[in-house]
Amino acid sequence: MKIHKIVCSALMAAACCLGNAASAQDTIRLGILPFSESLGAVMADRLGYFKDEGIKVEMTKYSSGAQGVPLLHAERLDIIFSNTIATLQAMEQGLDATIVAPGAIVRSQAPDTTAALMALKGTIKTPKDLEGKRIAVNVINSSLWMYIMAYFDKHGVDRSKVRFVEIPFSQMADPLLAKQVDAVAASEPFASVLIDSGKVDLIAYPYVEAQPGGDITQYLALTDWVKKNPELAQRFARAVVKGSKYVNDSANEAAVREANVEFTGLSPALKDRVLLPLMGDAVNQEAIEKTQSLMMQYGLMKTPVDLSGKVLRSQ
Repeated sequence: MKIHKIVCSALMAAACCLGNAASAQDTIRLGILPFSESLGAVMADRLGYFKDEGIKVEMTKYSSGAQGVPLLHAERLDIIFSNTIATLQAMEQGLDATIVAPGAIVRSQAPDTTAALMALKGTIKTPKDLEGKRIAVNVINSSLWMYIMAYFDKHGVDRSKVRFVEIPFSQMADPLLAKQVDAVAASEPFASVLIDSGKVDLIAYPYVEAQPGGDITQYLALTDWVKKNPELAQRFARAVVKGSKYVNDSANEAAVREANVEFTGLSPALKDRVLLPLMGDAVNQEAIEKTQSLMMQYGLMKTPVDLSGKVLRSQ
């Protein structure tokens, strides 16, 4: 009887040790952007989808995809939320990474959460009217700048005659209303605020015009980490996709808007006004390769990246 108790105790102790090891292995250090495009993971966490997959997520916020890449490279994070431009540029520079789950995608029709190109009422009638004008973007040589260039080319605008000015999204309204710039390309929630002012005309959604359905954000992990944790990566992707489908379901809009305010710090006054992103239910490699072609065309990349084997396939 004593030997039986000793054996049982040893087995229980071993089970506890194994349980603790599994728990540690199933903790994912996730770097995330405080934007609505992150809602797939946010809702997966809130609704227990990660927990259902046996995952504990430790979230760290940063302000841009480019800031997350060094943290991933240094292995301080296991998975980061990035934008397609930052992802491809990092891969071009030698980061051996794998795209493990989808983020937000561009809608096929306007309106969209991607930036809106706007001008003071009555000042711009056609795209060609933008020639000779000053247009504010958040960053020159960014994804927004690239898609505006593609929009110009689509409509025959001589982009050499357009002057770009860098202004943060949050500060674009006053220079436009003061006629210090002729047009601005603003993202949410700043686009909705300007549109609601009644003082601007909406010209276009450049992303929608240039690449409808394009992947604009995604979750990225080091390839070595994915190879060491293939099943964990799959479980993470399943939870994110489930969260993304929840976000896309109009029946859940009230709950998603509430989460969006809490996670992003959006003013409660704008909770029901701003557009919510359209989330992807799978990584679209073809769309990412099209973005890469645009990057090559407009000088944001010099050498194309071979994405073969760099996109996690759902199982």
